[in-house]
Amino acid sequence: MDRLRIRNFWNKWGDSFFRRRGGDVLVFLFFLIVSAGFWLLQTLDETFEMEVVVPVELIDVPDEVVVTTPLPEALTVVVKDKGTVLTRYWRDDVDPILISFPNYDGGAVSGHVRIPQADVLKMVQGRLSSSSKVQTIHPDTLEYFYNHGMNAVVPVQITGEVRTDSRYYLYDVTADPAEVNVFAAAATLDTLTAVQTQPLSVSGLRESGTFEVGLRPIRGAKIEPDRVKVTAKVDFYMENTVEIPLVSLNFPGDRELRTFPSTVKVTYTVGFEHNKEVTRDKFVSVITYEEILDLQEHGIAKIPVRLKSIPEGVANVRIEPAEVDFLVETFSED
Repeated sequence: MDRLRIRNFWNKWGDSFFRRRGGDVLVFLFFLIVSAGFWLLQTLDETFEMEVVVPVELIDVPDEVVVTTPLPEALTVVVKDKGTVLTRYWRDDVDPILISFPNYDGGAVSGHVRIPQADVLKMVQGRLSSSSKVQTIHPDTLEYFYNHGMNAVVPVQITGEVRTDSRYYLYDVTADPAEVNVFAAAATLDTLTAVQTQPLSVSGLRESGTFEVGLRPIRGAKIEPDRVKVTAKVDFYMENTVEIPLVSLNFPGDRELRTFPSTVKVTYTVGFEHNKEVTRDKFVSVITYEEILDLQEHGIAKIPVRLKSIPEGVANVRIEPAEVDFLVETFSED
């Protein structure tokens, strides 16, 4: 019963309220829109500054010409004008500035074209309304480099730092391609020995990896390709021990060196990939007769063990024992 009374009350008074209030809301919205329109018209009649992007294109380039450093793709122009005019730039794209190559070609084998600021301003103004005033242009000078196909193949030099985790080591870093083609003036090519990569910064590597890296631009030159793949080859350390003999050298025929012990243990770390290449015969420890004479002259009874030959890729070499006792036996000529 109570629910029925509430529903009847709502139907009677709620509809009446919204009918009266609905008309007021519509009137309010109408005047709000009208006032906003007046405000917008008044605002657009005022003077503002606005950034306008003006595209730039180089046209009529002969087939035999290589543009080594192109024009910028667009100019950023700050324009001052009334709001009604500026809305056109915001709504519609500005026509590009077209730079005709023959107009600035000096006929040289290779060249550098720098378009005067006055010409740039004139071309920009020609794309804008006559009432618009250019405040700034960036860049304020247009330039490009070109040649007629002169080039050289130059090696790639990897720059930066590649570091591994403490238990691993870096055994090779290569660039693919290892060489790139550089189009530039003869003066540039004559002094160019390598093209450097952008600095590579990698740390904590635990496995081999390949990274795509850009090449550092060279003013007035075009590099093909302008990016390379740098591969860092990583291996992990393992520890091995080999036992090697001590070799005597330059001893007279009637004398022989005996050491105690006659062999020593060499412990070293080596990368897993190179472990099979490291064999005991590649570790050589030599004791010369001249060394023995020097030890005896100074009253030293032990020989320090040194390695004359250590295989490539081996690190952290330890010898046990580090010193050995020795005896020089003399035989009669009979």
